[in-house]
Amino acid sequence: MSDLRIDLLRHGVTERGNCFLGRTDAALTAEGWQQMERGLASMAPGDYERIYCSPLQRCASFAREWAGSCRLNIDERLSEYDFGEWDGETAAQIHARDPDSLGRFWQDPWHNPPPMGESLADFFARLEDLVDELQRRHQGAVLLICHGGVIRALHAILNGLPVSEMFNYPVEHGSLHSLRDARR
Repeated sequence: MSDLRIDLLRHGVTERGNCFLGRTDAALTAEGWQQMERGLASMAPGDYERIYCSPLQRCASFAREWAGSCRLNIDERLSEYDFGEWDGETAAQIHARDPDSLGRFWQDPWHNPPPMGESLADFFARLEDLVDELQRRHQGAVLLICHGGVIRALHAILNGLPVSEMFNYPVEHGSLHSLRDARR
């Protein structure tokens, strides 16, 4: 049994503000950088066997500066959930155009993904694949610099919770979370 500990840092506030931000590659604001620095204030890159991050600049730019290239793996599986046609839009914009689809998504996102968006089944599968790999490769602590949806999904996966519970897990910008696999 692995003693793997997974720390997860959510990116800070981006220039796009409060919207469905999946594949849209938004940059961090100065406040966003500060949030991430505060989130890792008591940590150092050497505290981790390895550091992984999403390829999106709101994660990768900070990760490259904080961790340096020798300890860092960019991993596509850590990309945020793909909101398809809704990506980069606010809930108000989507509601004004298509309130029924947005309502179905909020009620049952597993069966009602956004138009041209990623299914939650695919999202969870890629994250489960990542966890399996981390468990095979590491015995100590790893850091994942990633997104709110990724952190919520990993919380559900590692704690054996139903998908519906992921939306109840609070994940503030720049917040650091520590998870272990409770399924084992």
